[in-house]
Amino acid sequence: MDKKKILEKPDIVEIIENGGIKLKRKGKYLWALCPLHTERRPSFKVDPKGQSFYCFGCHEHGDVIVFVRRFKNLNFKEALAYLGIDGRPQTDPQERRKRQLVKAFREWCDNYYSDLCLLLRTLWKAKQQVKDEADLEKLAEFYHKESLWLYQIEILQGNDDESKFELYREVELGEI
Repeated sequence: MDKKKILEKPDIVEIIENGGIKLKRKGKYLWALCPLHTERRPSFKVDPKGQSFYCFGCHEHGDVIVFVRRFKNLNFKEALAYLGIDGRPQTDPQERRKRQLVKAFREWCDNYYSDLCLLLRTLWKAKQQVKDEADLEKLAEFYHKESLWLYQIEILQGNDDESKFELYREVELGEI
């Protein structure tokens, strides 16, 4: 999906008619006396297909938001509120879900990296405290994990997301 902001706007014809303006069809356009200035002959043109208006008398033009701003004398935010538009871009639910998953995966990578670093620091400090064979035996189960932890840190420091995801699957899901 591109980065354009997409606002779900109400139909301009419906909004204009709900404002008490009588529109008459002439060809593919709708015409009326301009509600934005006084006149005797219709110069206010509405394009239902293009969702826009233009007045040949006062030269005002735009979409439904501009119309409401001028007709009701509102600022942009007030016009959005009047039209029931929240002002935030509508995003594709699949795209939103994808971004959430990527964010969660990045957070997992950061957290697991921090956990591994903490484990290694703790192991290295414990190694410095070893005084005899009994102390060494207490650490024996962690000695063989040290190379695995270093390897996993190397993966997490790299730029290869595929390898990071394989590590995630292995650690979190028990897959190999």
